[in-house]
Amino acid sequence: MQLNTNPSGALHLALAAATASLLGSAHAEGLRPSADWRVDSAVLVYQEGDGRVRAIEPIVSMRRTDSADHSMGLRVTFDSLTGASPNGAVAQPTAQTFTNPSGKGGGYTTSAGTAPLDPRFHDQRVALLGSYERPLGEGQRISFASNVSNEHDFSSLSFSTSFAQDFNQKNSTWSLGLAAEFDRIRPEGGVLAELKPAFGASTRVTDSDTRRVVDLLAGFTQVMSRSWLMQANYNLGRGTGHHSDPYKVLSVIDGTSGLVTGDQYVVESRPRSRTRHSVQLQSKWHLTKDVIDASYRYYRDDWGLSAHTLDTRYRFELGGGMHLEPHARLYRQNAADFYRTWLTEGRDYNSAGSQSVLPYASADTRLAAFNATTLGLKFGMSLSRGQELSLRVESYRQKLKEPAAAPGALQGLQLMPNLRATTLMLGYSVPF
Repeated sequence: MQLNTNPSGALHLALAAATASLLGSAHAEGLRPSADWRVDSAVLVYQEGDGRVRAIEPIVSMRRTDSADHSMGLRVTFDSLTGASPNGAVAQPTAQTFTNPSGKGGGYTTSAGTAPLDPRFHDQRVALLGSYERPLGEGQRISFASNVSNEHDFSSLSFSTSFAQDFNQKNSTWSLGLAAEFDRIRPEGGVLAELKPAFGASTRVTDSDTRRVVDLLAGFTQVMSRSWLMQANYNLGRGTGHHSDPYKVLSVIDGTSGLVTGDQYVVESRPRSRTRHSVQLQSKWHLTKDVIDASYRYYRDDWGLSAHTLDTRYRFELGGGMHLEPHARLYRQNAADFYRTWLTEGRDYNSAGSQSVLPYASADTRLAAFNATTLGLKFGMSLSRGQELSLRVESYRQKLKEPAAAPGALQGLQLMPNLRATTLMLGYSVPF
């Protein structure tokens, strides 16, 4: 399993979605659903290139809004992931052999000249989300949500609440959300000593570890005109506890030859706390028929990682209840302060005493500097009795920054292979 580098990712997205829904609510002011319940279902298939990770994710969501405008929701998600995942080691001119994190058999060998991939990557996750929303008074709404998820080596429990207040004749809305998440990490082979040998002589510290995350989200939505809405969100997140990925290693190499040496591979290490800030600006324009949705997000944390995201969608109304929605997303991030493609023997790490000179180090490419582009297209159509059917296809391309001045045998090898992935999502919605 690969732990999310943003440990509160799911919770943060849930909070952001709750606030962002205000952008759409202005169009539905005074409207009530035509049925008590609405069921949204979808199946997502995600496939990375070069035989890497494949994910299949069915989702079923139910929501009911009564005559008093009280809403209850329930969502069930099941993830199944298989394939090969980068283990963090650097490519070598010869084949490399790895064992389980516990050092007990079940090894695998990677080809010469390629970035090592662990072909045994697999995981299954079940998640259940419940939510409740109701008006409090004139122009006020409050919502509550709880989420529980479980994997074979990871479990999570979260709670969130948000409050929204309309004013300025309902042309303006401010909102505030608070969430807490509690995680338990149970890696295969236990939690190993960080920045120590990863295989054979690896030291198990404990069977499991924990992490706690708190998120605060503040938002403001403004109706600029009859056809223009704007929103600004600010998110502050703080996580404490285990943040390292127990399945990621770093190669220890000779600074001249570029070959692995000494202890060869060590367990990665990340700080046990992380503070995150992000600001998002979003705007929607309703044209004569079509809708444009554009947003910009800036992210920064105390690991030294910062990122910029531009996202835009254009919904074409084709008539006959059909629409087409192109999607483009541009993403760029720099590397975390402690990101290293490898550790150099004698400079970063001393195998004689199995001691690292650095307090933290990770070769996880999700913490590296890279640019990414997502291009997609969604087709949707309305059916009889309020039913809707949609199909979305997206292509993702990630280009990693190659390390400068690779030593010896590493020169000429592709140390940071680019990533390509395709996403297919089929959705169906029905009232009853």
